[in-house]
Amino acid sequence: MRSTAVKRTRRTLTALLLVFVLSFTTVFAETEVQTEAPADGAVQTEASTEGGSSTDQNAEETKQDTTSAAQVTAQPAPKAAIIKKGKYYYYRYANGKIRKKKGFVTVDGKRYYVRKGGKIRTSKTFRIKKKYYRAGKDGVIKTGVYKWKGKLYYSTSKGVWRKKKGFVSWNGNLYYLKKGGKIIVNDAFSVNNLPYASDAYGRAARVEIPDGDGSPVVAVAKEQVGIMTGKTYWVWYYKTKFKDTDKTPWCGAFVAWCYNAAGLYDKITVAKKYGPLGYVPSYSRYADKYDRWVNKSEAKGGDIIVFGRNMHVGLVEGVVGNYIITIEGNAGPTALIGSKKPGAVVRNIYKINNKKIKGIIRPE
Repeated sequence: MRSTAVKRTRRTLTALLLVFVLSFTTVFAETEVQTEAPADGAVQTEASTEGGSSTDQNAEETKQDTTSAAQVTAQPAPKAAIIKKGKYYYYRYANGKIRKKKGFVTVDGKRYYVRKGGKIRTSKTFRIKKKYYRAGKDGVIKTGVYKWKGKLYYSTSKGVWRKKKGFVSWNGNLYYLKKGGKIIVNDAFSVNNLPYASDAYGRAARVEIPDGDGSPVVAVAKEQVGIMTGKTYWVWYYKTKFKDTDKTPWCGAFVAWCYNAAGLYDKITVAKKYGPLGYVPSYSRYADKYDRWVNKSEAKGGDIIVFGRNMHVGLVEGVVGNYIITIEGNAGPTALIGSKKPGAVVRNIYKINNKKIKGIIRPE
């Protein structure tokens, strides 16, 4: 009996021990799983605080690799440049070689001309294929409006120096080039019988045509503007054959004709005592004798304007600001001594202080 009880006790203890071992194993296994696959939050934060897991380190290394790659990519690629060696400039290719072949090159929007051998043209006006260019001290070819030896000039966006007269537009401003290329600065000029004035920077603007101060002489003269021959005026006054050249000067005859057509001829006939009205000195002698000269700043429509040493005469159309606007016969670029082309009736404009103007005559 006793041995049977002992056996039962041993079996019971063995069963309890087995249950305890199994329970302990299960708890230990659950703890292992939680450590390997934690929920979001506490474990990840702790790992990052202590230096991080291998996964975090891999991410950091990847980030560093990406940053390094970006830095490499951001570095500018080699490019062509203008360099200076001694007192000369050269064009260097992106590969570091110096260009020796002649021709135009462009760097950062600026144009240069490389001479044969490699030196860049500087401080020079030069000609390439019948076109003229100008290079500054640094070799940059001039474009737009620029100063050259104290005068203003204009070159196209390609650097071609323009020498032909006419208007050009640059940076929203208007400029006028005289024959040869100089820009008219701080002066007045007429183009196609329209008056213009330019400021100290060469910027040109239209000047208003005056109304003539109500003068009937000016009203007549306005209708003649643009006529390319003086035949009508010469034949009316001299009653002789007319030749369309400056060999038949007709500026004085034009003034007399306008006064006559306006019904005011009697105002100037007294000047005939001092010579024919087709002769400029006759007007000056008349003004000297009768004290008919007036200040240029007081000129008004219908007055007679005399130029030079009694070389030319015309009519005042009016005064606008500091400018006198005129209508003249036998004037314009064709009215030159020895010219085979006829003069014309033109509208001109002058600064009041222009030295070409001898004076203003106001007939009685």
